Amino acid sequence: MTRALYLVHGWGFDASFWTPMLARLPDVNAQVVDCGYFGSGHRPALPETPYLAVGHSAGSLALLGQDLPGCAGLVFFNGFPRFTAASDFPDGTPERLLTRMRARLKRDPVAVLHDFRALCGTDAPLPGTPDGNALDRGLEALQQQDHRVKAAGWGNRLHWMTGTDDPFGAAQAGFASPGERVAGGHLLPLTRPGSCAALVRRRLDDAG
Repeated sequence: MTRALYLVHGWGFDASFWTPMLARLPDVNAQVVDCGYFGSGHRPALPETPYLAVGHSAGSLALLGQDLPGCAGLVFFNGFPRFTAASDFPDGTPERLLTRMRARLKRDPVAVLHDFRALCGTDAPLPGTPDGNALDRGLEALQQQDHRVKAAGWGNRLHWMTGTDDPFGAAQAGFASPGERVAGGHLLPLTRPGSCAALVRRRLDDAG
């Protein structure tokens, strides 16, 4: 029976992002990635038993870009297979905005993070001292990566939930597979942890 998770948070956050949701899944074995935006990163090995890969925002993009042997399915919150706009993806964010963000990040990473997190809907203190290099690599990935073909390849094993008030068009667009749109913004695992845990629970049960 699938009772394991492998979780990747989004840009500008850390592994503690998942704490409210995981508190509602006490019987599940969770391997939680920390991307190192605020210090030492942590990338645990993939579970040896069948598992669900769970991503938030840029974490969804990262999961689509890596090999996931043994993965029974994907669950994405406020996720997307591509972030920047293109001729065939008008919902994305203009790349020039990320270019400006990266330039400003070099001068004042704390200000960039506070502004970004406020846009997402939180004024919580930063969890640590920002690592500018790690943050810049994260923004570069958002600029460059396009995993729409890979996302389509997961078919109905990809499940998603996004907020009707999410400020990012890419997250609003969702995926081709069936998903859910619920009241809320870009931080559903923080603002609606019960709903997110319920979706994960349903997918675990379906995966057997």
